[in-house]
Amino acid sequence: MIYGIGIDLVEIERIKKIVARKGDSFLQKIFSEQEIALCPIADDKKIEYLAGRFAAKEAVAKAFGTGIGRDLGWREIVILKNERGKPYVILAKPGYENEGFRIHLSISHTNSLAVAKAIIEQI
Repeated sequence: MIYGIGIDLVEIERIKKIVARKGDSFLQKIFSEQEIALCPIADDKKIEYLAGRFAAKEAVAKAFGTGIGRDLGWREIVILKNERGKPYVILAKPGYENEGFRIHLSISHTNSLAVAKAIIEQI
């Protein structure tokens, strides 16, 4: 049964400006250590990666119907990838663990936009 669907669209240039202005404080506020460790080194790929993960976190929160901050924080939604590059979600908050839910996630980019869609299936 579908529990919720969420989608988010982020302007890559917006994330680029925030990273330039706030640097590590932005990264530490939004992303887990695991996500930061997986971040590409090349500037263009780094910003694309961060924008995609930012959109994915928003999409997951929207699919749960909570939004960011009310019940789920930025760092409590962790977006990783499997050995084939497919993104997946780990929920790092008691009561929201993946047990009982299957979260389907897709992230895509253009030169200027990152989009993510999350579908939460209750199992």
